[in-house]
Amino acid sequence: MKRSFWRAAMVPILFFCLSGLTDHGVFAGAADDVLVFEREGWVWSCDGNGRGLARLARGARPGISPDGRMVAFFRPAQADASGDASDLWVRDLKRGHEARIVASLLAASAPAWSNDGARIAFLARDDQALTRIVTVNVDGSALRVPLREGDEEAGFLCSLAFTPEGAVLVHDMVRAYWVDPDGGVLKAVPLEKIMGSLAGGVTSSDRFAVCPTDPAVLVFSHGVPGTPRFEKIMHEPSSALSLHDSWVGVGKNMRITPRDITAFDPVWSRDGKRIYFIGYKDTQAADADMFRVLRIDRFGSGLKELALGEGVAAGSGFAGAR
Repeated sequence: MKRSFWRAAMVPILFFCLSGLTDHGVFAGAADDVLVFEREGWVWSCDGNGRGLARLARGARPGISPDGRMVAFFRPAQADASGDASDLWVRDLKRGHEARIVASLLAASAPAWSNDGARIAFLARDDQALTRIVTVNVDGSALRVPLREGDEEAGFLCSLAFTPEGAVLVHDMVRAYWVDPDGGVLKAVPLEKIMGSLAGGVTSSDRFAVCPTDPAVLVFSHGVPGTPRFEKIMHEPSSALSLHDSWVGVGKNMRITPRDITAFDPVWSRDGKRIYFIGYKDTQAADADMFRVLRIDRFGSGLKELALGEGVAAGSGFAGAR
């Protein structure tokens, strides 16, 4: 039996199985997830059901280690009067200890953790405003730049995530790049092969993330027309999340977020069953504080709003973080 047919046949079966694990929006597996996100200049944490909400530290653009114990985030640089530069900090959630590991960066993305929790990667700009990938060990040693804008025909680099194989995934307006953290492009894939016709509208705000348990599956954000209510308020396109399975074929994608939800910045749970993202309903588009952390399962069911905030990242396994 071909894999594509099997997948299509399993979707309704899995939907009912997953629905049986929910109770008024509480998802059993999500209780083991540890989320961090930003709100009003602070890094916050909760579990994947939105429970155990806690304010952790002053900072922005947080990223959490796979085991849910360590959080990396940015603060304004202590030695920069202009306010443009940031320092990279790491906080141990078990011990409550913080350490500054890199100083004076023009940060351009949230930090992402390697699968073994030993290395952090992020995008930063140089003194000419060109983007580059920066990697560093958790103790601040071994700072490297494995790819710069302009290297190997790469354009302006956007978003950043680790893949299951340990590569760093970024994209420009034309291609997605799987980059060796020690340097060099492992492969470059035209965005049309992933997004199909949607590639023509890709922006620097769009994000790609590979499923931790299935390297053939990606989730990505992309522009879509909004509902009449959304367009009346926002006067711009909305954004949705879709899944791409490279085994199924070029541009074969499944939208997983509803039409009345604006969705962006997707990240996977560590078991590959849930996707967390930032967004809001069209009825919330005029709210003064409209950005929410939301959860949806891999096949598009179980949508739940968790907390106010933005810039979500997900780890698992460390109950002390909650």
